Amino acid sequence: MDSCNQPVQQVSNASNSYESSPEKNNKLHSLTVQENPAIQDNPDSPPPIDGNKNNSEEQHLCQYCDRVYPSRTNLSRHIFRVHRVPAKKSKPPDAITSESRGAICYEEGCNNEKFKSTTELRNHLVNKHNFIFQVIKNVLQTEQDFIRWKKNVEEACDIKWVKQAAKKKASGSTVVTYICHRSGKFRSSGPRRRALKSCKIGHFCTAYLKVVILEDGKGYQVELYPDHYGHDMSSSEDKKVKVQVAKCLNNPVRGVLISTTGVLFENGKYEAIKGSVVAVERLRELGIAVRFITNDSRRTPEELVKKLQTLGFNITEEEIFSPIPVVINTLLTLGLRPYLMVHQDIRAAFEKIDQSSPNCVVIGDLGGNISSEVFNKAYQVLTSSPSPVLVKLGNEKYYKEKNEMVLGAASYAAALEYACSTEAMVVGKPCYDFIMNAVTTMGVPPQEMLMVGDDLENDIQAAQRCGMRAILVKTGKFRSDDAKHEVIKPDTIVKNLAHLVDMLVMKSKRESSVKSSSDGHPKYPQEHKKTVNRTPEKCMEPVAINTVHAYEVYPFRFSGPEVS
Repeated sequence: MDSCNQPVQQVSNASNSYESSPEKNNKLHSLTVQENPAIQDNPDSPPPIDGNKNNSEEQHLCQYCDRVYPSRTNLSRHIFRVHRVPAKKSKPPDAITSESRGAICYEEGCNNEKFKSTTELRNHLVNKHNFIFQVIKNVLQTEQDFIRWKKNVEEACDIKWVKQAAKKKASGSTVVTYICHRSGKFRSSGPRRRALKSCKIGHFCTAYLKVVILEDGKGYQVELYPDHYGHDMSSSEDKKVKVQVAKCLNNPVRGVLISTTGVLFENGKYEAIKGSVVAVERLRELGIAVRFITNDSRRTPEELVKKLQTLGFNITEEEIFSPIPVVINTLLTLGLRPYLMVHQDIRAAFEKIDQSSPNCVVIGDLGGNISSEVFNKAYQVLTSSPSPVLVKLGNEKYYKEKNEMVLGAASYAAALEYACSTEAMVVGKPCYDFIMNAVTTMGVPPQEMLMVGDDLENDIQAAQRCGMRAILVKTGKFRSDDAKHEVIKPDTIVKNLAHLVDMLVMKSKRESSVKSSSDGHPKYPQEHKKTVNRTPEKCMEPVAINTVHAYEVYPFRFSGPEVS
């Protein structure tokens, strides 16, 4: 069809407010090809047709007069200025596709069925495809608590919650809804449409956040639906890292042992590491047993739990494994009288132990409070004993505090080991008995356990010796040289704890997809794997196990007779 016939088609399809006459149709050819001086005199008219341009370009005829414009935009402006009729912001039929409106079901057999709202899509996925959508409920007291909680959720899921609507109820409370920042379609705010890159998926995502603000701000009731649908949560990650993590998580994972300092938080900072708070909650939602192991010799287990709860973690004292209770039980059992080289904050925990006429030295993290007098006293205690006993709380050579590396207990103990020609006994990581004590309370074999830490020797190497898979995180005291170590090789390296939990969630979703398929293959097409984040069935909860700490006496090796 040539350019002369296109305007005729437009006139015949005009609205009822305009009836085309034969005279106008006969003049159409002259309007589109020949110049019309009367039109060119009007400043609102389009410019004359250049003879060098291709005459096959589409021309747009005004339905109220005889003027023709080279673009739809110029025609709309003319209709509004001259005829005072607002332009209808309608799109051609070809521009409206299933990807640009509504909520879409990508499951096999639904043929990309569309729904008007995410509620209808969720009900469809639950009733027809047996999806289970998780719900995380929380009650927060102040606005600052809600902002901090929302920030942790965004960091854990690597998304942003965008405020969609706020509605005030008759009771005085206000309901605020937040949606995933990738939900919906990109709309340019500028006057001209440009081809811009956007993270929008073109339709609705099922994840949303509902907040009920009680009257006079007396509390915030939160309901979080964290399961996304229609896009991949980790599409920007490196493929090599994803493959490496997938190989590490190939075997079942029923328990996770997490180092506290450097994975959950860092010393000297009053906030949790990005995404760690929500990551712990998601592990519990998956039905995975979680325990926390530490060499922290600045805080007792009670004080450590209080700090973690202040940062937003839901952790009990029974889940913490610290060397301090083990050392106290060992000293009482063996009748040792220690000279304490420990931090001032934990000295009260040793009040029940006789410290007169010391016959051994216990050294921990001194926190910078160190002097030559303290070392000289410890040296005198060790050299005056026929069989010197030096006990160190953990084997931390260094750790990170306030973005700086500082010496740990093992570095201080090395000076006494050299001076007294003795070997210090370790209570804490990487001691085999200390780690296996935490594993035993979980009732999970080491082959189905993961150890997550930031220390190559105390976390990674120690866990691998116990038969566990060890994962190194790039937080805490991690350095780039750790990934190139010639001897110690972690099973995989991840960005942080939240990154690992994302991989575990995706693994659970794939497994549930295979189980729900009748032919044993994933019911979702292969080409949709990068565009859909599926919701798994809830994992079976592990059998309840009593987490009773067994503070066993460690076999101190004495070179001479027993200490009296």
